Amino acid sequence: MINYIIYEDEEYFLNLYYGVIHKFMGINDDHYKIYCFKEYSNEMIEFIKKLSGQNIFILDIEVKGKSGLDLAREIRKYKRSLDNQIIIATAHQDLVENAFHKKLLMVDFISKFDSLEDRLVLCFREIYEYFNINKLLSYKQDGEIIRIPYNDILFIEKDTYEDCIYIETEDDRFKYKGNISKLEKELKDDKRFFKSHRSCIVNTFKITKINSSIPEIYFKNKKTNCLSRDKKKELEDICLVNTKFRGD
Repeated sequence: MINYIIYEDEEYFLNLYYGVIHKFMGINDDHYKIYCFKEYSNEMIEFIKKLSGQNIFILDIEVKGKSGLDLAREIRKYKRSLDNQIIIATAHQDLVENAFHKKLLMVDFISKFDSLEDRLVLCFREIYEYFNINKLLSYKQDGEIIRIPYNDILFIEKDTYEDCIYIETEDDRFKYKGNISKLEKELKDDKRFFKSHRSCIVNTFKITKINSSIPEIYFKNKKTNCLSRDKKKELEDICLVNTKFRGD
């Protein structure tokens, strides 16, 4: 679960933040909530203290009661871990100082009037990559425990000749003696994975090209021809959205 906490009192920017968050999370992870605060209050601080999980704070510099920078300082009193990421939005570019980044562990200062949506997406992508870096696919094979980071997986494919499954990464290939449907269930809540064929699951964030006529799906240094006719259009649409909202 990712919580987005917005500290903003202008309706225009609130609607913009909501829209970007919904679009971004729609291709990454369904499990998220958005909380909005239009002014400073003790109730807000108590809410922040009790927050668990992974949290992204979007704080405006100028809000009634206390500035976003002041609130960021308070957040860091209670939330020092990197599961709590802060983005500052400001109309005052002169306030953007690298010192604040280091002191308050901020992802970025972004200008409200300079490609705000694009900058937000870049920040969300950076944060999301960090949040997911520790997610692992784990299984026991021939007495060994195999642990593969989700982010390393290119695709998972059933080998009909050997009657087993291979998990492909850029630098390695892992054998899995089990049913691909079991892996599909484990990965189903992570929006980067897509079942392109009854015998193949691909990491859509790692796809570099799709050739629908052959058909083949290309990755950085590997490829698979496991692309069903009825899955082509859906996979192409997913990759187009990924390009916009992930910058791949």
